Amino acid sequence: MAAAALTRPDIAGGTYTLTGPEAVSQPELAARLTVLTGHNVRYHNLTPDELRNHLIHNAHMPTWLVDHVTEIQQLAIARPETPTPTVSDILGRPPRTLDAFLHEHRAHFSR
Repeated sequence: MAAAALTRPDIAGGTYTLTGPEAVSQPELAARLTVLTGHNVRYHNLTPDELRNHLIHNAHMPTWLVDHVTEIQQLAIARPETPTPTVSDILGRPPRTLDAFLHEHRAHFSR
């Protein structure tokens, strides 16, 4: 998409909502990673305060980044995205599926 946006005058300057072909919840993602890796991957639904504390104390993120990540998380909950045809419309082919992405990068999810 980036290459198309940079090289195609017909779409230059536009604003596009880019999604994959499906909306996947966090528990669904954990289930797919479990199947892919053979390891039990669990999703823990943290409250905003729990997430904030985890990012500060365990991930050692700076406060400004923690604020940004928690804001994005809350926005994703309040206004979930739905799949769009934008990638197909612009590229003339369907977007890559989550499963394809996970399989292509399988080694990065293994211990």
